Amino acid sequence: MSTSLVKQTFMLIIASLIARFLGLIYQTMLSRTVGPQGLGLYQMTFTVFLIALTIATAGLSQGVSKLTSEFLAVGDYNNARKNLRLSLILVLFSSSVICLLLIFFAPQLANYLFNDNRLILPFRLLTIAIISVSVSAVFQGYFQGNKFMLPTAISQVSEQILRIIFIPLIIIPLLKGGIIAATSGIIISMGLAEITGLIILTIFFFKRKSEKYSYKKTMPSGKLVKKLLFLAIPIGFGSLISTLNYSLSTILIPKAMMLSGATREYAVESIGYYSGMALPLVFFPTVFTFPIALSLIPGVSEALTTSNLTLLKNRVTLATKFTIVLGFFVGLIFKIYSGQLPYLIFGYQKVQYIIAVLAYSTVFCYPQQIFTSILQGLGKPGLALRNLIILTITNLLLLFFWVSKYGIIGAAYTFVAVNLLAFIIDFLTIRSVVFIPFNILDWFIKPFLAIYTSYKISVLFLNVTSFEPLISILNIIVTTLVFSVALMLSNTFHFNELKTIIKGIKR
Repeated sequence: MSTSLVKQTFMLIIASLIARFLGLIYQTMLSRTVGPQGLGLYQMTFTVFLIALTIATAGLSQGVSKLTSEFLAVGDYNNARKNLRLSLILVLFSSSVICLLLIFFAPQLANYLFNDNRLILPFRLLTIAIISVSVSAVFQGYFQGNKFMLPTAISQVSEQILRIIFIPLIIIPLLKGGIIAATSGIIISMGLAEITGLIILTIFFFKRKSEKYSYKKTMPSGKLVKKLLFLAIPIGFGSLISTLNYSLSTILIPKAMMLSGATREYAVESIGYYSGMALPLVFFPTVFTFPIALSLIPGVSEALTTSNLTLLKNRVTLATKFTIVLGFFVGLIFKIYSGQLPYLIFGYQKVQYIIAVLAYSTVFCYPQQIFTSILQGLGKPGLALRNLIILTITNLLLLFFWVSKYGIIGAAYTFVAVNLLAFIIDFLTIRSVVFIPFNILDWFIKPFLAIYTSYKISVLFLNVTSFEPLISILNIIVTTLVFSVALMLSNTFHFNELKTIIKGIKR
């Protein structure tokens, strides 16, 4: 791996960390501006956006990334560029059609999904973002296939900064018109930020000089499109299933709660607590796993193409171990400080019981992102899709029964159970393609000993029940340092492994 590529990958990790941190600031400001009721309405609107976006992109970003990587590995620069052009044409057409359908059928969606005509305008405003996000996804896939991470990094950070700026400029003024007006302001802000991100990516594309050309004849457009769709459609269908899983969950939770006797207002507020506050905290650490997962798609594909199975196994095992250890650490922090974290960040302590339950999911949650990228890099998106369908059906069934019985905490129970099942199924699937040793000592026993030691020391010597902001922050820092020392003493990671992780799981 060249020094330039190491810098680019590390740059994406830093940018993702900054963007995710800014995103958490945005979510914090948003929750304090519109409250759990406003967050609940936004999450309902966002479900429609995710479905529309997933259909519009249809896995083209990952398909472009994988094909671009394959073409450039053999010096075929002409087909790499042609692949991008055809992908842009496809995504522009599909996203335009989706936008037109959304404009015309917004009333039906608002009535049938949520029985609330107030959501018609927010649904139609989603079209501001759909086309720009779809095109941006293709550009990002192309840059990733080129192993050029700077455009994605800058666009991510810029979008989050703009979202924060738009809260006082757009959302707060519209809040005077009611909670639906404020929800519309959130959608408008999101659209303007995404358009800015697309402009940044486009500028990078046209400013970057492509000095290398190949003398190979380009593939016929029909053949190249067929090859692209062969990769993209299974991934896109898998993304659609995943999106439907999230969207149906958001629709199902309030309905199940109301069936058990809860009011609509309480159900919407619970969605705000669960999807708008608790889950963003759980997914925040994926800032560390996202760049690694991103680099694994071309990295695994490259190792497989060159038949370097040793390198392939090393990348897979190291990425898996890192995400599991990360999950142990996050679970420790969530369990000890389940009340302080949401209070510090969002200003609401009611999320405490949800966070305490979700703490048990983190060990199995973060490796999923890695496993999906590995299966895509192995050219087995169909297997990932099969697993996703099984997990989606399981999730929806458990969600309906447990939310009906236990309320919103039942959604947290479901999240833990489904993530545990997903870890088992996905890992066994990868082992059926490439044998990966299950290292229970490094993956589970050593991190567990580190987390147990950290928990005991924190509970005995720190005032972990304090809600004083400064004391809580210091407690979290000390707990983190104790866990880090315990992890080093257990020799869970070797020095070379730590260097490889920093370089993006590539040498």
